[in-house]
Amino acid sequence: MLWFFTIVLLFTTLVLFFRVLRLRRLLKGMEGAVRTRRRLLSEDSTDALKRMGALGLVESLNELIDSHNDASAQKSGYSSQVEAMLGAVQEVVIVFDEDRVVEYANRSAEKLFRRGESIQGLRLEGVLRSLTLLELLDVAAKVERTEPTQIHIEQGSETLWFEASCAKVTGLGAEDSQSTLLVLHDITKLKALEVMRREFVANVSHELRTPLTIIKGFAETLIDDEASIQPKARLRFTTKILNNAERLHVLVEDLLTISRLESRPDQIEPIDQPLHGLLDEVAENYRSRIDPQTQAIEVQVDAGIHSLPFDRYRIHQVLDNFIENVFRYAPDFTRIQLEACLEADGQQVRCAVVDDGPGIPAKDLPHIFERFYRVDKGRSRETGGTGLGLSIVKHIVQLHGGTVRAESQLGKGTRMSFTLPCGLAPYSEKS
Repeated sequence: MLWFFTIVLLFTTLVLFFRVLRLRRLLKGMEGAVRTRRRLLSEDSTDALKRMGALGLVESLNELIDSHNDASAQKSGYSSQVEAMLGAVQEVVIVFDEDRVVEYANRSAEKLFRRGESIQGLRLEGVLRSLTLLELLDVAAKVERTEPTQIHIEQGSETLWFEASCAKVTGLGAEDSQSTLLVLHDITKLKALEVMRREFVANVSHELRTPLTIIKGFAETLIDDEASIQPKARLRFTTKILNNAERLHVLVEDLLTISRLESRPDQIEPIDQPLHGLLDEVAENYRSRIDPQTQAIEVQVDAGIHSLPFDRYRIHQVLDNFIENVFRYAPDFTRIQLEACLEADGQQVRCAVVDDGPGIPAKDLPHIFERFYRVDKGRSRETGGTGLGLSIVKHIVQLHGGTVRAESQLGKGTRMSFTLPCGLAPYSEKS
């Protein structure tokens, strides 16, 4: 009987040994499935797994892996959508951790601050140099969300203005970590417009106040001293009042012209027509004001220039402005020449008014088309200049699709010119 029990024991041992081997192989396969997040494809049949009592465990494991993969795919897709949306917005979006190290930055941030290079992993202070931003970050560290705050950042030689806000968000690193979302809305252009508006209002107020003060002063004198004032003095005072009222009228008309040109650019009506006739007409209008013994007005037009599209009334206004300036600031000129020539590319005609007056200092040339800029402020007011004439010229020429230019040499004269496209060009919303 002993040999019988020995055989049974040996058989049982072998059966258990092979079952242990299969279980170890199964456990190893399950470990690999969990690590690689792939379904377990067992070498054992379903019946074999059932006999081993592991079928339910394998099926549950595969369901868990499927569920995890679906959640990961959904999360990845959602993250990609969010990243695509943040990358498309114009605002600067930056996420940084508690050490102010950038964890995420959208394309606008990288383009604006690093010329398209990644700023991920850099410290925020190293990328954005701004004392006002640092103050905002200090506040953001103590609250969940900050109110929109205007900050400025030095970027090379330029100062950029932003409306900035911060908010706490779930960290992009460890699950229990917390990050801060920084959103910057660029308001640099708005700031520039605000400065321009303030300067314009200040200039207009100054220009209006001077003649108004003179009118008020002489009017009060006429009333207070009515009984004693001499007829000669009365005439002089009323002449002063009239001249300054006329100055006010011209200034208001110029302001209205600029306003109309800016608000209704479509009022420019280019019509295909010859340019030569307009230059002749303008020159003729001024010949009665010159001394024919010492002064001359000439017209010179390239033979290749025929018809081109322009608004006759407005271009007449441009030429009038140039020539009036010659009479006003260079009255001792000996020659004014109105020119029109084709540019080298053949696509534009350049018109110019050239004089041989005293010229304009080089430092003033870049500014003479700015509103209220005067080379000689005292003389300009004496001669009735508003400081808006050349600004109006610039508007009119730009609405035609052209450009203006001023060239001068002290003691030798000035050349004021503008271009007109040979084809239909002019104004578009983009220009």
